[in-house]
Amino acid sequence: MKNLSGQFRILSLLVLTLVTACTSLQTSQSVPAPNVATVYLYRTHESPGGAVGVDIKDNGIDIGTLQDGTYFIYHANPGQHVFTATTDTASTQNLNLQAGATYYVQARVVRSQDLFQPSLVVVFDLQGKTAVQNLNRLNYHE
Repeated sequence: MKNLSGQFRILSLLVLTLVTACTSLQTSQSVPAPNVATVYLYRTHESPGGAVGVDIKDNGIDIGTLQDGTYFIYHANPGQHVFTATTDTASTQNLNLQAGATYYVQARVVRSQDLFQPSLVVVFDLQGKTAVQNLNRLNYHE
């Protein structure tokens, strides 16, 4: 009977560990809220000017900085948004965000003469999902 009790304890600890692990995996994923839009902003490893950070703003408010090989998730209210990427110069991307929708926006940097010029490009979901899997996640707004 003692041996059965010990095995039950071990089995209980194992089940508790598995449940805890599964719960933490689920909470690390970004679950889209039905009343906001989810925007993945990312920068791949192949981006020229890798040492130059790209500052990102939404309607003039700082929301994060992308270094080479990083991404972050931003939740925004639906409606018109002007995202700005800034390095030596700035560029904008206008987006009309829909509630419950997910968007992937890639930040790119191109060297032109002595300047690093950023750009923001909206990409297809599959392309964005694949890209962020290999990048380091930043936790600015979560």
